[in-house]
Amino acid sequence: MEWAENTRNTAPDHRVERVTGRGPGRVTEARLTGTDQDVVRACLAGDADAYATLVERYGGRVYNIALRITGDADAANDCAQEAFIRAYRALHQYDPALPLGPWLYRITTNASLNHVRRWHAHEAPVDELPESPEEQDAGPEATALRREELGEVVAAMAELPAAYRAALTLRHMQQLSYQEVADALDIPLGTVKTHLHRARAALRVRLAARSKGRSA
Repeated sequence: MEWAENTRNTAPDHRVERVTGRGPGRVTEARLTGTDQDVVRACLAGDADAYATLVERYGGRVYNIALRITGDADAANDCAQEAFIRAYRALHQYDPALPLGPWLYRITTNASLNHVRRWHAHEAPVDELPESPEEQDAGPEATALRREELGEVVAAMAELPAAYRAALTLRHMQQLSYQEVADALDIPLGTVKTHLHRARAALRVRLAARSKGRSA
């Protein structure tokens, strides 16, 4: 999906010193061109300034995941900052044989969902949303994109429960595989597919309602 290209780099500037306890330092060319695993190794070797490279690489995506889940720019900024702090403190637990992105997105998703649970406990449980009787490969978000209605899709997504927003964001905005979404959310693969199926059905209903409202 093309959602990621429209939302990937809109994060505010994350202050690295708040993550590492040090100033941003000088991000060298070697750090900028090295792999994520190279940067992580540099951090673990004691080069705290190297973490600025990861914040630079993933800041936009982390912020946008948090934004889509929380639905609030200030909360997204807080959750993104919290995610980078948690990731920095847990770098020793990261498996360099695996991509860094999904690991970081999982931390971000957990921080964002925790925020939603704290401040939006009134949200409807995920099982209460309507379920479409049939599967469709091209969900309503694809149709909306063809009509250049990305704003409508994002606004409709904001009305969904956080668990569904998280699944849609990771799958369609960050283009993760189903298994990567399952790993990021720490839920079974079958549950991811169910969440996405129900989320698309609910999104379809909301987009139809918005379209009907405009034409009324």
